[in-house]
Amino acid sequence: MKYYVTIYIDPLVECFLDFKNQCYWQREDFTHAFLGLTKGKSPDELDKIDETLRQEYLKNKEWDKIDQKWYEAKEPNEFNDGFWGFGTGIANVAESLIGSPGKVFNNNQYVLDNNIDKNCYIIKKLRSPQTFKPSNRCTLEISKEQYESLLVNIKNDFNTTKEITPNSKEPINEEFTYKLLENNCVTWVIQKLSDIGIELIDDEYKVPGNLIDIFGLIKSLHSIFLKFQNIDDNLQSVKGARAFIVWTRSMLDNNYICYVNQENLEKKIQTFCKKDIENQRYYESIKKFYDKASQLKSIYNKLDFCLESITKKFNTSIKGDFELIYFDRKDRQIKLLKADNDYEAIAIQDLDLSQKCNNFSVSKFYPFIFIPKDEMLSRMLYHKYDYGNISQEYQKDRNEFYFNVLAGEKSDKYWSSSYHKMTKNLRKIHAS
Repeated sequence: MKYYVTIYIDPLVECFLDFKNQCYWQREDFTHAFLGLTKGKSPDELDKIDETLRQEYLKNKEWDKIDQKWYEAKEPNEFNDGFWGFGTGIANVAESLIGSPGKVFNNNQYVLDNNIDKNCYIIKKLRSPQTFKPSNRCTLEISKEQYESLLVNIKNDFNTTKEITPNSKEPINEEFTYKLLENNCVTWVIQKLSDIGIELIDDEYKVPGNLIDIFGLIKSLHSIFLKFQNIDDNLQSVKGARAFIVWTRSMLDNNYICYVNQENLEKKIQTFCKKDIENQRYYESIKKFYDKASQLKSIYNKLDFCLESITKKFNTSIKGDFELIYFDRKDRQIKLLKADNDYEAIAIQDLDLSQKCNNFSVSKFYPFIFIPKDEMLSRMLYHKYDYGNISQEYQKDRNEFYFNVLAGEKSDKYWSSSYHKMTKNLRKIHAS
């Protein structure tokens, strides 16, 4: 069975933010982000089922059923585990600017009326049709463990805030204090998905429109992660998925691994915001966001290329374990993440190049070691890298060269064809 989590964006009206005053003008100007969980069927598949049923209802003249949608269900069913979102639990919007009681809602596909007189929430209407269209949703396939962990975490938040009502005066705690510009629906969505190991690029998304604008890139990065996850079952664990993010983000600002044309980036940013004194703060936030997005795109494309160079050698699907190698800038050490150590980082001094898989990665400057489950496939993949007895001096030099590249440090002491390709690309970037 396949499992899916979907981010939905409900654009009630066009979102407008005054960056000088840092406040929204009207309550109607809000957009709302929330999550939907489905299993066995993706939202796209459920939409197709709806359309098939609609044709049957038309044929049978069952007029009252024609407009039924799968996402209208208020109770969990075979395919749907509900829609969940975080928002202010009270009617006073002004208080949400400085902090109001926050609440996690179920059936968040519906707009609620905060009824102060009855001190309860009443379903008002289904959210706008645009909310459920492919353009306003980002569906990600996740593992069973990630799905179950996410659902447990969401229900824990729901139960923690269930006592909040429209007349509540105080939030449950700081974590569930709703703040329009700091701790809002988007913040909650990001936290829930980050906790299970999904790369969402930014940690805040304070600039309106950023999240929905980046849906395509989020799905692209996730699709590359799925390629690794489909080969290594250990990455289906929450710890494995989270370790993957630690690993990929460690490569940021490493010009040997990620290439970003700053001139093209600058042109892109100028389409959002002109660089001047009045917009300086906004401009810097936009630049920081898109620089990170561009770097992550480059990193994942590099990893996709590395993986493709391995998998294309075989006509069959391949299974195995990935050991993830990275440079920890804080500790100034090379570290390794692997399932055998529960993805706890291990500082390493060198790699044994008499091991063919190690020698392959070091020679290719791949930031991971791949160990196939099938020994025959392993021999086919690494037969050119069985060097037999290797001198300590050679091992020392090769490891130093490899580790320098992982750290993003220039290496004039050594040379290899793989290194030459990287530096050649680097010179092109600097020249452009």
